[in-house]
Amino acid sequence: MESGIGIRLQQARKAAGLTQNDVARELGVTFGAVSQWERGSTSPKGTHLVNLSKLYSVRPAWLSSGKGPKEESDELVLANTELFDDEEPARQDEVDLPIFREVEFAAGDGRTQVIENHGASMRFSLAKLSQAGVQPENGACAVIKGDSMEPRIMSGATIGIDKGSRHIIDGKVYALDHSGMLRVKKLYRLPLDRIRVVSENSEEYPDEVYHLGSDEAPKIIGRVFWWEVFD
Repeated sequence: MESGIGIRLQQARKAAGLTQNDVARELGVTFGAVSQWERGSTSPKGTHLVNLSKLYSVRPAWLSSGKGPKEESDELVLANTELFDDEEPARQDEVDLPIFREVEFAAGDGRTQVIENHGASMRFSLAKLSQAGVQPENGACAVIKGDSMEPRIMSGATIGIDKGSRHIIDGKVYALDHSGMLRVKKLYRLPLDRIRVVSENSEEYPDEVYHLGSDEAPKIIGRVFWWEVFD
């Protein structure tokens, strides 16, 4: 076990503004387990390590060994990432991710729903997903519409979504299913089980506040771990 992992765990937790009780609740483990990890008497492994890195917004490799960059990169390089809609098989070091899109209900009344399109797909290298801490089965993509997240994410950009990361980390970007609309926003937790939905272009798109679990609240598809950057 790396001797400094307990220190890194403690530093990352405090930087995320969380208590040991918060971490235990988020991961579904005991307070004692979190305390032992930070004392260095035991070390988180496998799923616990990945979930801790997501919760703290740091790279699993850094958390485990202290090697490499501390923080994950939201703007991963687009190289080796291609759009496919044919039958060309992926190589062993690649995976095809489904693309979320809005479709109209069969009734034709103008209502929409967000579904995974299993036709066209985005091809990612497995190494790239691992770098972002995303399990291949949890990966998906979507194309953003509108200018609410500009200049951070431009209209027409493709985004990568981690469906396995739905817990809210303040200020992170998430893909949302909002009454059948596919939306991409920053989220913040508020007291009394509320969330604040924030656009990058806040002058034209004011903040929205919802009660979690209400019919009006958006459903979190997953955290956005990557987006296309135009030259």
